[in-house]
Amino acid sequence: MFKVGISGDLLNSENKPCFGDAPLDLLKARKDIEIIWMDKSITELSSEISSKFDAILLNLPKAKSESVSKKDCKLKIISRFGVGFDSVDINAMKAKGIVVTNTPNAVRRPVAVAALTMIFATASKLIIKDKLVREGNWNERTNNMGIGLSQKTLGIIGAGSIGTETIKLSNPFFKNILAYDPFLSEQQIHQKGAIKSSLNDLSSKSDFIVILCNLDENTKGMINEDFFSNMKSSAYIFNLSRGPVINENDLEKALENHIISGAGLDVTNTEPLSLDSRLLSYKNVLITPHALCWTDECFNDIAEEAIMSILNFIDNKPLLNQVNR
Repeated sequence: MFKVGISGDLLNSENKPCFGDAPLDLLKARKDIEIIWMDKSITELSSEISSKFDAILLNLPKAKSESVSKKDCKLKIISRFGVGFDSVDINAMKAKGIVVTNTPNAVRRPVAVAALTMIFATASKLIIKDKLVREGNWNERTNNMGIGLSQKTLGIIGAGSIGTETIKLSNPFFKNILAYDPFLSEQQIHQKGAIKSSLNDLSSKSDFIVILCNLDENTKGMINEDFFSNMKSSAYIFNLSRGPVINENDLEKALENHIISGAGLDVTNTEPLSLDSRLLSYKNVLITPHALCWTDECFNDIAEEAIMSILNFIDNKPLLNQVNR
């Protein structure tokens, strides 16, 4: 029997799959597969847990080298629920012959829509205007004019699949779109609908900046004091990738000193974000719980893509989303 462990944090408060029942039926239909839900409290896979399963559908828990250190570990594949895989020690899994996959196709449109949601909410001052009505300050609306986008420049950091989709959706709204991606040529970025830019030029010319790059040793802390000081004082920055791409101490200084106009964060260095975090004290910061793209459609598609990777592995079919070849 092929045992599949599923992250307990994918269960809702009613102990039902947050992605619905349909994707799980793909596993239930197989008589050679046993499904086991892991405990909701697990934040990191222990060697004891990992050794129980042939496959793990992994959401938030981390998978480190210690997670697969037991000699009798039979784990063969980790199917990451989502596009990011920085929570998995890729090299350790490769050394153990454990396949790691992710779900880039399912999250492409939802994250791009989430990026635009951040921009639109900020530009229209949505949260402020909602507050005016609730507090009986209707007439203050003339003091809270929004920001038009048609003459503005959007900067995209990371023009991969999600960045490409964001460029595509954003083109009707902005005058210019700049993209920074050291792995793509000027022609490749032009074909996506943007202008290739250096990080320095992007920071100085953009009115709105969206971070959509992977987290690695090169991007960790990449958005720092130098970057913020080069931004327009009227500009906003949004992070929908991974928290550590931004140096949060430098971001806090930029906000406190009015070096930039504001920020939108769907990700932070520490998650969940502590209630005593200074980021929560800034009125010009919009923060969501690493879940802005979460919709019923999004999670259904992620679950199907993640589960199909496991099924394809079992059936010796091609794995389209393997990240540690």
